[in-house]
Amino acid sequence: MMRISPAVDGRVDMSADGVQIWGMPLDSHAWVWGIRAAGFFHFVTLALASVTPIPPNWDENLAQLPEIHRRFAMAQNVFIGAVIAAAGLISLCFAPLLIEGTTLARVICACIALWWGGRLVVLPWLGAHRFLPTTALRIGYALLLSECALYTIGYGYLALNRFER
Repeated sequence: MMRISPAVDGRVDMSADGVQIWGMPLDSHAWVWGIRAAGFFHFVTLALASVTPIPPNWDENLAQLPEIHRRFAMAQNVFIGAVIAAAGLISLCFAPLLIEGTTLARVICACIALWWGGRLVVLPWLGAHRFLPTTALRIGYALLLSECALYTIGYGYLALNRFER
């Protein structure tokens, strides 16, 4: 096979082992960019969630609950946002490490996959889709469910140590 010298390019290696980019097999390189894209889209999801309308009469219904229940509802929303932000930050900053298949990388990927898999189950159960009045919101909800499924599959795949050493 052809080999491009690091002195010429420094990034691409066409050896008998296959194409390598920045010292990683092409397949691994694609996964790194996929995980980084997922990290970016975690933050897109947070941004869109901040402008998505809440269910009707949210404030009035929340005000009728005991204070402890109101605090739980608020804490839960903050926690959901914090977990999504943490998963996004980890995916953006540590994508090469997440695909290495170390025990820690697999555990982190499993946690992210379980989180999004849980959301994939819980979101339809909540029934919020029945209160989405516009086509744009219904499309956004379908995209959110698709995102949940894609992250569950992708991070789950990495958690199962797809890359052999």
